[in-house]
Amino acid sequence: MPHPVEPTAAPVVRDDAVPPGSWNEVFAEPADVEVRVEVAAHWITTRRGLIDFKDPVTKRSGLEARPQLISLLVGVIRHPEHGDYLIDSGIDRSLAEGDSEAIRGVLDRVLETLMPVEDIASMRRRLDLDLQGVFLTHTHFDHVLGLPDIPREVPVYVGEREVDRKGLLNALQRRGHERVYRGRPPLAGLRTADGIPLAPFDHAIDLFGDRSVWALPVPGHTAGSMVYLVNARSGPVLFLGDTSHTRWGWDHGVGPGLFSEDREQNARALDTLRMFVAAHPEIDVVVGHEFD
Repeated sequence: MPHPVEPTAAPVVRDDAVPPGSWNEVFAEPADVEVRVEVAAHWITTRRGLIDFKDPVTKRSGLEARPQLISLLVGVIRHPEHGDYLIDSGIDRSLAEGDSEAIRGVLDRVLETLMPVEDIASMRRRLDLDLQGVFLTHTHFDHVLGLPDIPREVPVYVGEREVDRKGLLNALQRRGHERVYRGRPPLAGLRTADGIPLAPFDHAIDLFGDRSVWALPVPGHTAGSMVYLVNARSGPVLFLGDTSHTRWGWDHGVGPGLFSEDREQNARALDTLRMFVAAHPEIDVVVGHEFD
């Protein structure tokens, strides 16, 4: 594991909160929160990582296993009572300025196609964010590159099982992670046991106790992968993280390929999420690395 994870409670715990009986009940009363998606950078990587080319659907499609341009996305949640939160962290200033010392070794080669758009510090200033926390979908390097510019006192939340990260991809990222997490306290692991059963999910965590923002554990891409659902007045928005990197993968029900730690488990999570959205078509889906 690249950095310690300590189980913790959600940002706001309300003992008087009455749990909903269904998502219809949740969506019937949207919260007064704002949500938006920002682009931190563009990047060229291999489709074999983004899409499972062993999946029969991919084979039948004739999709070419070529490089693909993707985006590093940042979700922004503005809560009128609890302040502002990010979903994933974008990139830091050193990467935006092309500092060759920022990332060395394997990640330096991987990120040589990175095309910065806006670093996280500049994004915070432009949007005048009262930053109270960062929700990570998972800890793959392209989701944590902005953490050096996030104040250390700002909590960074992740699925508690992210402590179980393993495999070659995790090992290759270790040196880059050392720089990203240097001097930062343990990540705050959202406790699965704090969630309530809300079909089709076994554990839905009401992060502010007011039904506005939900964390949903979806292990597969990594052991602690999470998706986040924002029940905004403008309509519910679901941030998939890398349970589906691409719109093509989402539309065709095909999960990631080489970049996932457990493809079969990821495929089951993706099926559950697609069933959820099919039952609630008002949900706006934000895939991991494409924004349109």
